[in-house]
Amino acid sequence: RHWTLSFFSFIFFSPQRRFCSNMGSALAPPPIDYRIERTMKKFNLPMKKIEVLWHLFCKHDREGSGYLAMDDFFDKVIKYKRSGLTDQMFKLIESTSDSSLSFGEFVETIATFCCFEKKELLRYFFYILDSRRTGMIEKTELKHFIHGMWHHEVSSNVADGLAYLDSIDDGDGAFNFGQIESMQLHYPLVLYPLYRLQVHIIVNSLGEGWWEAHKATLIDARTLFRDREVAELLRKEKAAAKEKELVNDDMLKQ
Repeated sequence: RHWTLSFFSFIFFSPQRRFCSNMGSALAPPPIDYRIERTMKKFNLPMKKIEVLWHLFCKHDREGSGYLAMDDFFDKVIKYKRSGLTDQMFKLIESTSDSSLSFGEFVETIATFCCFEKKELLRYFFYILDSRRTGMIEKTELKHFIHGMWHHEVSSNVADGLAYLDSIDDGDGAFNFGQIESMQLHYPLVLYPLYRLQVHIIVNSLGEGWWEAHKATLIDARTLFRDREVAELLRKEKAAAKEKELVNDDMLKQ
């Protein structure tokens, strides 16, 4: 009897069972923490997709610790070489570690990056380099970073993009977001590694087809919400104007 109780205690309450260990072919259910709840709500992720990501996470968390090494995230999950471009992505979700990811951090990082629109990705790039949050990026730092993204193998198109930066320099040796946006518009290849990073995360998580369809529904939902907000604002403005008109009429009658 004591042996039976000990066995079931091990199966259901051991730390390994609570995370990525499995019994036969059955995998323990994904742990739902505040990050998972927040991400599901923000990006409207269904539980079925959380379970898919859980299987992916556990595939590479071989010790069943509930944590995935950063190197494994890049090398085995998204298959993208680590760089200054990649390491900052975890600051967006306020990750608590520089060496590993919890499942909640894993899901939040993937969902956040996969749902970025092009302009949001560009803002992420700007965020990386604007470390002092001044709204400006130093020219020398920007050029050095771009060379690093390309592993110092710069093509003629990228070189032209860097020359374009010189042509739009206001003389202060720094660039605001609008100037970076202008460079991206004229020379989109310069920041190609940034967009390739997103593609790697999309393809190696839930797949390009699913993410593109899901992002379309999110955009539709945002548009509907924004339209409702505008309609409500107009309704309030009309009501306020009507009330003001009635007050003026009453004053004239007096």
